[in-house]
Amino acid sequence: MDDERHQTERHQTTGGHDHRGRHERLGPSSRRRARDGVRLTRPESDRRPRTATRGGDRSPTFGEGRRAVVLVVSTTAAAGTAVDSAGPLLVGWLSERGYRIDAAQIVPDGPAVGEALAHHLQELPEAQRPRILVTTGGTGLAPDDHTPEETRRFLEKEATGIVQALVDHGLAKLPEAAMSRGTAGAVGRTFVVNLPGSVGGVKDGMTVLDPILHHIQAQLEDGLDGATAADDGVHPPREQVTKPEAHAEQSEPAEQVEQVELVEQTELVAQAEVVAQAEIVDQTQLVGQADETAQGGHLTVEPIDATAGEAHVVTSRTGAVALFRGVVRDHDSGREGVVVLEYTAHPDADRIFAEVLDEAHRDYPDVRLWARHRVGRLAVGDDALVVVAASAHRGQAFAACAELVDRIKARVPIWKRQEYADGTHDWVGIE
Repeated sequence: MDDERHQTERHQTTGGHDHRGRHERLGPSSRRRARDGVRLTRPESDRRPRTATRGGDRSPTFGEGRRAVVLVVSTTAAAGTAVDSAGPLLVGWLSERGYRIDAAQIVPDGPAVGEALAHHLQELPEAQRPRILVTTGGTGLAPDDHTPEETRRFLEKEATGIVQALVDHGLAKLPEAAMSRGTAGAVGRTFVVNLPGSVGGVKDGMTVLDPILHHIQAQLEDGLDGATAADDGVHPPREQVTKPEAHAEQSEPAEQVEQVELVEQTELVAQAEVVAQAEIVDQTQLVGQADETAQGGHLTVEPIDATAGEAHVVTSRTGAVALFRGVVRDHDSGREGVVVLEYTAHPDADRIFAEVLDEAHRDYPDVRLWARHRVGRLAVGDDALVVVAASAHRGQAFAACAELVDRIKARVPIWKRQEYADGTHDWVGIE
């Protein structure tokens, strides 16, 4: 079994869910049904596109001058018997958004969660309280999962739409996402949200929250130090203009000034459209680049060159590169002795692969992406799937890389035959 399925996706599941791709569970027939809109976990027509609304126009460090807190809820991590992987992801993301943030605070499940929330939301002087507080873990149905209950004791306003969006995003990947009981809302000027304890659940949460976090912040700060809800890093503040009484002889020069300003604005819009078109052409060229040795553009029978992928996406403007390598390993589901994997692709697989990559480019316009998948016979240690993402900041690169891997495994119709050392074999992905 290859590590793209399990080993590279070791997620903590305290109060969360394991985000293994659905690639293993979907055979060719079910993949065709998925493309035709037939229900798998939920109807395709219900899945809303996640193109960022206006996130590209905001300041990338809109949280500057504000404090954020990440609270990791895990009894085992608090006892030192497990390593927390979700907290550092959240800290890195919020730090890149400009927030002042310390290392994640780890607390055990139960009353300690309420004590930590009380400290940050009530006991600290108001000026020192965080504007964003994210918890991870303790949102499931286990007997000691009480994070949502502890959080609701403090919330003044619940944000049910955000909770729905978080669950909805997870349901597009696996049905277990419905088991999360997390909540979200406002406590004074602080936005609080519960995320699952798994790394996959946290990445999903970051994907949902990142395009709207600046809007949340702006609404909570409405009226604070003269700020308005329009001060969200996207919309410039409106100036309050008092129109003086104009004499008749002043009307003509005023009209001339307005016409000049209109011409200048039109020229600026035209320039912006030219730049946007150039960026689209650049991304289209990137998507269209293909291995001549491949079955089409993105499936290849030759070994994948990850270095070539990095060369495609790295530029002088990219400060972070995230690389995913799905590697064939020698065991699967407790059975040892895997010696060969043989990948088989549907005739439409390369076209669907290209569509998935295209969508990822639209959803992550600031990230350059490259991906290849092997077909044919692979030995233990060979790369089966390689995805490379490059952007100015690591948070965007991590999120885009993980999301693209999930989409490829969930939607591209590729299945595999596993051969064992004892001469037996089985198929994965065929119902």
